[in-house]
Amino acid sequence: MKQKLKTFSEFAKWLLPLEVEYLKQSEKFQDAELQGMLSKISAYNKTGKLKFDEAVDKRKYSYLKNWIIRNLDAVDVDKNLLLISSLDKKVMTDTIVPEDEKQILNIIKNQKDLPYYFMRIYELVLDYQSFLLIRVRHHYGEIVAAYLEKNKEAYERSKMIFGRLSEATRDIISQYAFHKSESQKWESFLKEVFFDETLDGMNRYYAIVRLTFLYYNYNRLDQIVSLYDYLDGEITKGKFYSRRILLNYYSNRVILHAKLNESEKAIYYGNLSILDKGSDYIHYLNNLCSVLLKARQQKTALDLLQKSIPDLKNTISYHNRVGFASLLIRSLSANGKAAEAESYASSFYKAFKDKIMINRWHTFFSAYLQAMLLQEKYQQVIFFCRRQKLIDREKDYGERPAYIPTISWYYQLSRYKTGQIGLPELRTVIEESSRRFINQNAIAELKNEMLQHVPELFS
Repeated sequence: MKQKLKTFSEFAKWLLPLEVEYLKQSEKFQDAELQGMLSKISAYNKTGKLKFDEAVDKRKYSYLKNWIIRNLDAVDVDKNLLLISSLDKKVMTDTIVPEDEKQILNIIKNQKDLPYYFMRIYELVLDYQSFLLIRVRHHYGEIVAAYLEKNKEAYERSKMIFGRLSEATRDIISQYAFHKSESQKWESFLKEVFFDETLDGMNRYYAIVRLTFLYYNYNRLDQIVSLYDYLDGEITKGKFYSRRILLNYYSNRVILHAKLNESEKAIYYGNLSILDKGSDYIHYLNNLCSVLLKARQQKTALDLLQKSIPDLKNTISYHNRVGFASLLIRSLSANGKAAEAESYASSFYKAFKDKIMINRWHTFFSAYLQAMLLQEKYQQVIFFCRRQKLIDREKDYGERPAYIPTISWYYQLSRYKTGQIGLPELRTVIEESSRRFINQNAIAELKNEMLQHVPELFS
């Protein structure tokens, strides 16, 4: 029985808060013990404590687990997509069997609101119509034709909106990543799409993702909070749900709460986002560990990163790989292991030099140089900056809105420590460059770091 409860407890802890909220809203148990077990799972998300009654019939634990899986699967849009894709493949390859055809007809008959992957369903039915016509199967053909005619306008509208979302994406991401173009003009369109409950779920969800980036472009964080609070309610109704989408959403909340300086909330959502080790696991882990380091929880960050080194093989993104390496270097340094940090940075640099120069070079070299500074290797910092032409690279990089002059400050600090410049010159360089940057919180953190090396800097 204890093993049974251990297995069920692990399953309960694996469930995400919004999954549990949806289950609570949809359950209609007459059995008080089943109600109590589900309530305990819900309470765990708030208290972190979970203890089940061993006196309860163990068959009820099996029943509840199966009920949870069945109900989540029923609204899981990704599982629905796999079914649609499988059926379409069978239609196109003439391998469809009567049971498959019944599934297609059930999808048609049971459609109420437009499903999340409505466009894919419509295209499946189009392919199925061709399959029926060539075989002169009029009975099913009439049902299919009626569905296509009824939903033709909705399909064309969804396709049109999807195309406009692609246009919006280019403007929004160009501004977000490269500080080019303006994206404000897309706000009203994106809001209309997201809040239009007559539209398919995929277009609506794509709209909120792009709205998030747009509001980051203009630092309108309160707007994102409002959107996400609304989205929470939608997910608890069984909309926009899949495990993948939910983990991504929690990771997006990590970024939001970190920007709001709400580290406790950011860490809470970050721990939820890494419950599964999917293709985006390293990306979500990087977001969490970045917050942990800022919250001075460097030991936790280091433990998570070191345990996850084997998982690097599951990502082909060098953006995420370089980000992971940078965080590991910083975590080692923060835990008093600067020599180990430098050694790891040197090995990683030799192995992935070309990839680093393309992906997040500023983040990586900032961490690498920090490890050198902590060991007072000032001459080595100067030599490395000059050899890699990092100061010139950073000047070009300085046009980015999130840029912080970490490398140039480390370089000038090292010059001061080696007698190449005096304290007034160092102070002037830092004070003049400080005024140019938007992110004054990050500038303040960097100043504090400089004071550890030069206490007299701002006296």
